[in-house]
Amino acid sequence: MNYFAVAEGVVLDMLELIIKCFAALYIIRLVLKHNLFISKLIIKINFLGIHIEINSKEKKHPSDQE
Repeated sequence: MNYFAVAEGVVLDMLELIIKCFAALYIIRLVLKHNLFISKLIIKINFLGIHIEINSKEKKHPSDQE
C-alpha cells in the first residue's frame, strides 16, 4: 500500500473542505453585511452534517421613521 498516495488524497480532501467552508462563510458575511437581496440561502455540507439556512426579511413598505 502506498501511504504517500493515501496521505496526498487526505490532504486534498481537507484542502477542498477548507476552501468550501471559507467560501460559505464569505457568502454569509456578504449577505449579512450588505443586506443583499437573497430571499433564501441554504448551505449543506453533508460530510460534517452542517445545515445552514438563512431567510432574509426584506421590507416591502418601509415605515416613515426610517
